[in-house]
Amino acid sequence: MKRRIYPLPFVACGLLLVSCRTTESSYDPASTLEFTPETWSHAEDSPLQTDWIESFGSPTLSSLIAESIENNFGLEAIDQQARAAEAAYRITNSARLPSLGANLRSSRARSMVTLNPPVAIEGESHAINLSARWEVDLWNRLGQESSASRAQYRASLFELEAFRLSLAGQVAKAWFNTIEAKTQYELAEASAESFDSKLQTLERRYARGLVEALDLRLSRAQVSSTRAAAISRRNALDTTLRTLETLLGRYPSAGLSLEEELPELTSKPAAGLPSELLARRPDILAEQQRLLAALALEKSALRNWLPSLSLTASDGGLSSDFSNLLDNDFNVWSIAGDLSLALFQSGRLKAQRDQLNANQLSQLARYKSTALTAFREVETSLKAEEELAALESQTEISANENQLAEEQAWKLYERGIVDITTVLDAERRSFDSRSQLVSIRNQRLQNRINLHLALGGSY
Repeated sequence: MKRRIYPLPFVACGLLLVSCRTTESSYDPASTLEFTPETWSHAEDSPLQTDWIESFGSPTLSSLIAESIENNFGLEAIDQQARAAEAAYRITNSARLPSLGANLRSSRARSMVTLNPPVAIEGESHAINLSARWEVDLWNRLGQESSASRAQYRASLFELEAFRLSLAGQVAKAWFNTIEAKTQYELAEASAESFDSKLQTLERRYARGLVEALDLRLSRAQVSSTRAAAISRRNALDTTLRTLETLLGRYPSAGLSLEEELPELTSKPAAGLPSELLARRPDILAEQQRLLAALALEKSALRNWLPSLSLTASDGGLSSDFSNLLDNDFNVWSIAGDLSLALFQSGRLKAQRDQLNANQLSQLARYKSTALTAFREVETSLKAEEELAALESQTEISANENQLAEEQAWKLYERGIVDITTVLDAERRSFDSRSQLVSIRNQRLQNRINLHLALGGSY
């Protein structure tokens, strides 16, 4: 009695693959993140704010961002990459469907038959053939490859969205940086004019012998120093203008008109829940799709150990007379099935599996790193919201007091109660504190933008 031999390795592998096929759609990469907190450390559990650009109350900024989305060349490049990824997915997916081809061949030949004497034989041959081929995806190997390509395409779409969000943030930052640079330049110019007005008073008093030459020289130095600061800030304004125009896709002519002041921030933005961030930030979602692609490719590699089945069929005609090609009497056809199995390939399949497994683990690490970085960015920006708000409040008090002290110091100097160094020191303190207040207000705006970008909110 013959003992029936079952291909147990194939059966076991097949069952494993079927199991993977039924569970792969339920895989949630977010479940691998053991560090996801329930709440943020410095924010209330309130719904995320949408349309964050509108919260700055600047219609000009909104229109500039729309312009950058329309004209930015970097965004156009990423968009074309996404289109290429979509085409690559369609190419990969086409392997799951039958292929159909047609062939028409005509030839004329002359040959010699070795007789005595030799005889030449000439003839014509014409053939037409229609062929079809289909690889039956028994184990969903092609399906896994298609899933991997689809995930890569989705990743490219999330990359595109991430670039759009980043571009909106860059334009907003550049816009506020430009307004700050303009404000700083105007502050330096106004301070120089104020200092120069006092210098003119000293010049007249010096001419009458009422003040010392030292007072005059120190005041002149103060005016020149402030005018130098104005020149430096004018150059900074020019640089920020050209940076902004480049982001907009415009020629960098530094001709963009600006609003007068930086907007003031009042309410603290809502941040939502940390778990929601994983399903919202496009860069995290892009890494998630790459992870799913790596998993699909690894599963596809496992299918290479199993038999593959291909079906081929052809139909056509063969005749020495071209006019007979479509005649049923000259019809030729074939149909075949090809079942193949790799038995020995010097470890190539195992090495391929090991390679794809390593790629999958590497992508998992990148996904976790991206998520952890996102949490850090949100927590850092939320904490900075509190600190910068307190810093602005104290700096505003300092700026107001220093401005009053500057006015009082000049009055006391005119009465001969204090010397010129007290006046000059009060002027510098007033100028520096007002400049610092402008800088801190922009820092708050920059941090608010960073927070919205970190949260991945819509704009």
